[in-house]
Amino acid sequence: MLALTPESTGESVIDDRPAIERLRRGDRDALTQLYRRHAGTVYWNAFGLLRSRPDAEEMTADAFLTLWMRRHEVEIFGNSALPWLIVTVKNLSRNRLRSNERRRAEHLDDRDRSATDTPSAEDLAALDEAMRLVRAVIAALPEVDQEIFRLCMVDGLTYQEAAARLGLKHGSVRNRLSRVRLRLQRELGDRG
Repeated sequence: MLALTPESTGESVIDDRPAIERLRRGDRDALTQLYRRHAGTVYWNAFGLLRSRPDAEEMTADAFLTLWMRRHEVEIFGNSALPWLIVTVKNLSRNRLRSNERRRAEHLDDRDRSATDTPSAEDLAALDEAMRLVRAVIAALPEVDQEIFRLCMVDGLTYQEAAARLGLKHGSVRNRLSRVRLRLQRELGDRG
C-alpha cells in the first residue's frame, strides 16, 4: 500500500519550526500564521469528539491559546506543530466531554429531588452564614487562588481547562484548589 506524503503528492513540506521560534520570542504574528495553517485540522479533530460546532470552535481557540501560554515549553517533533495541537485539542475536548457529562448528571440529580427537600428557615439561615464565611475566606486569598476557585468551583471547569485559561500547569491548579478547600474546611469546621 502506497502511503501519501506531501513529497509523493507534489505538495511542499511545511516547516513550523521558524514560526515556533518566533512564537517563543512573543511574536503574535507567528501564532496567527500557525492558526491560519492548522486551525481547520485542529477544529475537525475537536468536532470529531464533541459533535458540537460551538464547543469545537471554543476548544480550537483554547488549543491555540494553550500554545501561546506554553510557548516557552512546547516541543515539536519533526517540522510541524500540528501533532502537538491535535493532542492538545483532543485533551481539551475530552475534558469538555467529562465536564458536560458531569453537568448533565448534576442536572438530573436536581430534577429528581422532591418538594420534601425544601430547606427550613433554620437551614437557610445556616447556609446564608456559611456562604458569608466562604465569601470572606475567598476574598482574603491571593487573586490567582480566587480565580481558580471561581473557574473550578463556580463555573465548573476542569483543572486542565482552568490551567489553560490562567496559563498555569494542571498540577498547580489542582494543588492550589486543594489548599483552598482545606482552608475552607478548617474555617467552616472551626465555626461549627
